[in-house]
Amino acid sequence: MATKLNCWEFKKCGREPSGVKCKEKGVCPATTETSCININGGKNGGRICWAIAGTFCGGIVQGDFAQKSVSCMSCDFFKLVKLEEGDKKFTLLKPGQKYAEISKKTPESRNISLRKR
Repeated sequence: MATKLNCWEFKKCGREPSGVKCKEKGVCPATTETSCININGGKNGGRICWAIAGTFCGGIVQGDFAQKSVSCMSCDFFKLVKLEEGDKKFTLLKPGQKYAEISKKTPESRNISLRKR
């Protein structure tokens, strides 16, 4: 079985502890998020980075899941993890995180709920 890559290995961002960009950009929270150990087969938050606030993608620090979900879901790494895990094993959210709560924060969901009234 092939080794599953973590986001920092796939993206080669250098923000893992002792990484080449760690001093310049800081340690990425996905590399140290211990509540996500082994989710989608990753080390810490390495295979669920989209659900972790403050990850560094596209040259800037990203926000929480509600703020970055669209860009993350179009990411090559997100698509790879989803493919490797398959529909039955793929985990979208961190432990205790609920999609309904997150979606309430998005402007799109607020507009939809307003239209339903």
